[in-house]
Amino acid sequence: MADMKIECPCCGGDIDARHTESMSDTMRRMYFVCEGCGYRTPAGFEILFSLSASARPRAGVQLDVLPSLPLRGSVNARTTTRQDVRA
Repeated sequence: MADMKIECPCCGGDIDARHTESMSDTMRRMYFVCEGCGYRTPAGFEILFSLSASARPRAGVQLDVLPSLPLRGSVNARTTTRQDVRA
């Protein structure tokens, strides 16, 4: 699993995703743990729609394609992959 962190709603520190489980083809439940205060929580992660059509669509998975305007700033987080980001 890729390293995913969000801000702890209790202490403000980073909470790490430790485990995920599939709920459907487009939704996962993620379990987060805060090392700072011991807080534990599940969270949902859902693919809402596509910004572009897939070159290899999966049978049975239908996602609307809704192109959007680029984000302002030097990095467009909606369309840039990690290896594209310049330090």
